[in-house]
Amino acid sequence: MTDFRGLYDIRDYKPEDKNFIMATFLKGLYYGFDESEGSWFRQIDKDIFMANYSKIAEALLTRAQVKVACLPEDPDVIIGYSILSNDFLTIHWCFVKSAWRGKGVGRSLVPAYPTQVSHLTAAGKKLLSKLNSPKFNPWAIGE
Repeated sequence: MTDFRGLYDIRDYKPEDKNFIMATFLKGLYYGFDESEGSWFRQIDKDIFMANYSKIAEALLTRAQVKVACLPEDPDVIIGYSILSNDFLTIHWCFVKSAWRGKGVGRSLVPAYPTQVSHLTAAGKKLLSKLNSPKFNPWAIGE
């Protein structure tokens, strides 16, 4: 397996990251399951979902730990990020740009042994077994 760790850095969240994180989080959650899998988010009008769930996403950003994977030569270029609880036991969200998936970026952004995840998509569901099978707990967003 190729080691890609030297190709990116992990840094803390900066306010300038907010627009990218909000856009990818909301779109990823809304479109995270296809129609056949029955995502209940897709049953909500898109404008209503975006207007209302953005409040939850913003609240998470103000009280969670956000870690950002970026290019070492340009820390403003985000290749992925994670939104974690302050005790690092809950994964609220993890996103990696498609060109960087399968290179260990996501694993470097999340704890080795999380106990729960608060948001779940089709891709996230497949990855749970690789993370010691944390429990899906949508109410963990309040922790």
